[in-house]
Amino acid sequence: MNELFQDIVVPYDGSELSESAAPFAAEVARRSSGRITLVRALPEPAMVTDIPRSVLGQVTAAARKELAAAAARVTDVPVKTLLKEGLPADVILREARSRDLIVMTTHGRSGLSRLVLGSVTEKVIRLSPVPVLVVRPRRGTLKASTAAAGRMFHDIVVPLDGSDLAREAVAPLATGLAHDTRLHLLTVIRTGATEDQANAAADWLAARAAALEARGLVAVTRLVNNDSPAEGIAAYAEHNDCGLIVMSTHGAGGLREWMLGSVTDQMIRRGPVPVLVVPSPGRAKKISKK
Repeated sequence: MNELFQDIVVPYDGSELSESAAPFAAEVARRSSGRITLVRALPEPAMVTDIPRSVLGQVTAAARKELAAAAARVTDVPVKTLLKEGLPADVILREARSRDLIVMTTHGRSGLSRLVLGSVTEKVIRLSPVPVLVVRPRRGTLKASTAAAGRMFHDIVVPLDGSDLAREAVAPLATGLAHDTRLHLLTVIRTGATEDQANAAADWLAARAAALEARGLVAVTRLVNNDSPAEGIAAYAEHNDCGLIVMSTHGAGGLREWMLGSVTDQMIRRGPVPVLVVPSPGRAKKISKK
């Protein structure tokens, strides 16, 4: 996949829903010759003073056992586990400082081991210095997630709005993709756009495609007419059997304001496939390897 994504962290809370992120992380790790760390957050003792220490010890032991079992179900890539005390979002973001990619689901389970309900996912996406691959949980066996993960890098949608910030979303994909991967560079044109505006958007997309093809990638360009950018992106991804959507957290203002966070949020919550959210250049950081 990409040398940037060699060290991958997967938040886990012991539930099948959170574990559904693991096959997607494993697919990335296989393509990048990378490794996975399953991370579980547990309350700090000071946060749960009304719970006996003996009970906390049992919870910790059970969590450690569940982590080990989950790691054993990931095959073909190196996996390690970490049990950390603290609030889930804080634990995830601390780990991100020394990682290349976070892979997480949009929901976990409630109760003491609650992991990823919307507020946590949103906080991680908005504050993470590294890309976040967000997977909508798949009920049932891990087999369904594994099958979906295998399709992730065949056809990839990259929505672009003409801005430099949106264009940065392509950067993590610029090297290392397989020759059978096709990038779909997509711009949504609203009703009322003039022919000149549509032609300008098409020319801009063509230039982006040419730059990627010069680096050995396969890229196609598409203009989609839809007054709802999120609906246009989702429909295109579904109708063209794409396996991944790549978006930035920010975009341009004015006529191109659709790439702002609200569209990314909609894709994460209701999109048909996983979404790779790339942080804006001001927030992104290079990971120093130890």
